Amino acid sequence: MIIPVGEGDHLDTGLILDTIPVTLYTPWSRPPVHLALEVLVVALGVLTFVHAWRARRAGDLLPLFTWLTIFIYGVAMEILSYNFVDNFVHAQFTVMFYHRKLPLYVTAVYPTLLYTGIATVRRFRFPVWAEGFAAGLFIVALDVPFDIVGPCEKWWSWSRTDAVLAYRWFGVPVTSYYWHLAFGGILAALTRAIAPHLRSPRQLVLAMPAALMTIVLGVVAFLPLHGLAKMGVSHGITVAFAWTVSIGVLLMAPKKHVAEPDWLLLAFPTTFALFHLAVAWRAVEGGGIGMVGLDIGFIATVVAAAHESTFARFRRKPVGE
Repeated sequence: MIIPVGEGDHLDTGLILDTIPVTLYTPWSRPPVHLALEVLVVALGVLTFVHAWRARRAGDLLPLFTWLTIFIYGVAMEILSYNFVDNFVHAQFTVMFYHRKLPLYVTAVYPTLLYTGIATVRRFRFPVWAEGFAAGLFIVALDVPFDIVGPCEKWWSWSRTDAVLAYRWFGVPVTSYYWHLAFGGILAALTRAIAPHLRSPRQLVLAMPAALMTIVLGVVAFLPLHGLAKMGVSHGITVAFAWTVSIGVLLMAPKKHVAEPDWLLLAFPTTFALFHLAVAWRAVEGGGIGMVGLDIGFIATVVAAAHESTFARFRRKPVGE
């Protein structure tokens, strides 16, 4: 049994409403960095929906279909995890759902990470077979600072006894990186494969089976990792190999020229990375997370800043010219 982060004398501090579906705390009763995370991620989650809705109004249903699939997948994944996987627990934030287990911001962090990663990769117009690998990598790049900073700031905690979480990079279980790479990539590939069949808004209901299929195929994708572990191959080696393959696909797959700059999309990774850079810097000043977290946050910020210049380079010289 994992003791929830924040459980103890101050768990009920600022409690306004406590029911099984919803629990509310006063914002000023939460640590400032927790409140800042909530506000930022919920705002970004809403803006990713705005981005998808704009595309829908322009006649492209795929972004909205992808967003809905991500949202359903995220909520379903969290609920399933609470009932069948006892190896992590969230802190108590201002708004909590489902027996105080699901923070509101977590329902928005899935679109923030996955939608941003997938929408960005789709601007490069990879072939279908390569899109999942590329999207998974970009989602991981966005997630790395979040995964490193989060436990240090006590946004959540991982089990110290679960063998699946034992092998870690920068304090983060490598299975978390593999999860984002595999599940995110699968979701990107599935929604892209379904795209040709999206001829009317009514077919957006396919987001539900697409989300559930993502979970099923994601579980299947974990079988080699667990199987190799039983044969003595560490999770670190398996995840490193998966990253290597994905990077190879990213570099070698054909890319076509992209559309005009999408400044709203660019704002998502930039803002998210800058926030984690600021939190990492604060932690360094306080003797916490250390320079590794600061470096990772800085690298993610640079990647986000280079995002648009990369597109500009492809526009100046489209592949094939």
